[in-house]
Amino acid sequence: MTHIIIAGGGIGGLAAALSVARHGHRVTVLERRTEFTELGAGIQLAPNAFAALDALGIGAAVRERAVFIDELRLMDGATGERIVSMSVTGGYRSRFGNPYAVVHRSDLYQPLLESCREHDGIELVPAAEVTGYRQEPGRVGVLTPTGPGLTGDALIGADGLRSRVRAQLVDDGEPRLSGHTIYRSVIPMERVPRNCAGTR
Repeated sequence: MTHIIIAGGGIGGLAAALSVARHGHRVTVLERRTEFTELGAGIQLAPNAFAALDALGIGAAVRERAVFIDELRLMDGATGERIVSMSVTGGYRSRFGNPYAVVHRSDLYQPLLESCREHDGIELVPAAEVTGYRQEPGRVGVLTPTGPGLTGDALIGADGLRSRVRAQLVDDGEPRLSGHTIYRSVIPMERVPRNCAGTR
């Protein structure tokens, strides 16, 4: 059994923790925030995402919270006209073995968090910021604002867009702006036109 330390307790960090622990290793997840929670809005899950979630043992829990989509549509933002669409029912689900769905990020995060809390091999540590690491012979030491922290056999950097682990490892600089802007909104289901509402 090896001891794997994961910097970051978001979706990526918890998914990595579950995968590693299910292979018989001990895992410590360090999260800089004072509690394990997920911020953000909706997220799309393609069939391969459900295959991964099934492998982690949480596919059924996520399916219960998901809204399955019947059709993907590309619309003209100025005129509202449909440019192209693709059905993701019938043949699509049969070919890829799973549905296409949308969930709120918390509806994906909570099953991950609950499974991590239930697993004896996973320790979740909030208010534990990782500022870097130091390499040792056959080991890695995690650095915190107050000095050296844990030592483990390996460190996984899942600490987000401005990852301190990645910055030290590859020194690739600040994230670059793409110049594109995405607007998101949440609409109550009772206000969604019947011909636009997905099916479960």
